[in-house]
Amino acid sequence: MVELVELQTIAYIAQTVGVVGTLTAAFIAVRSYINANKRSEEANKKEQETRDRDLDTRQAQLLMQIYDRVNNRDFTRDWGETNYFWKWDDYNDYFKKYGANLEEYPKFQNIIDTYEGIGVILQNKLVDPKLIYGVLRVSPLLYWEKFSPLMKKWGADAGESLMYPGFEFLYEEMCKQYELEHGYKFGYKIRSADDVVKK
Repeated sequence: MVELVELQTIAYIAQTVGVVGTLTAAFIAVRSYINANKRSEEANKKEQETRDRDLDTRQAQLLMQIYDRVNNRDFTRDWGETNYFWKWDDYNDYFKKYGANLEEYPKFQNIIDTYEGIGVILQNKLVDPKLIYGVLRVSPLLYWEKFSPLMKKWGADAGESLMYPGFEFLYEEMCKQYELEHGYKFGYKIRSADDVVKK
C-alpha cells in the first residue's frame, strides 16, 4: 500500500509540474505575443516606407510636370511678352490693348492659369514649397506684382475678394521661400485694387 508521505510527494510533484507547465505556457504565450508585435511593427514600418517612397515618387512626378509646363517655349514666350512688353496707361487702356484682344489675351491666360493651378497644388500640400520655389524662383512673384492690381479689380467688379486665390497663395508661399533663402522679404509692395497704376 502506498503511504501517505509518498502520496503527498507525488501530489507536490504533480502540482510543481503543473505550475512549471503553466509558467512555461505563459512564457511561450508572452514570447509569441512579443514576436508577433515585432513582426507587425516591422511590417508596418516597411509599409510606411513604401508609402513614403510612393509619395516621394508622386511628388517628384508632379514637380517634373510643373517644371515641363513652365519651361516650354509657349509659356516662356508668353511670360516674357506679357511681363516685359505689355504696357498700359490705365485699366481701360489695358482692356483695349490686351483684355479684349483675342490674339493677346490668351498669352496672359496661359500664365495666370498655370500659376493658379500650381497654387492649388501647394494649398493641398501635394508638393513641398521649397521644391516649387526651386523650379519657379521669382517668376511668379514678378508676375503677381505686375498683374495683381488688375486681378484685384476684376475680383472687386465680380464681387469676389480675388479672382485667382491659388495664384495669391503661390505668391505668398514663394515670398516665404524667397525670404528663407535670401534672408529678406521680396522687395515689391502689393498695390490695392483701386490703384491700377500705369505700366
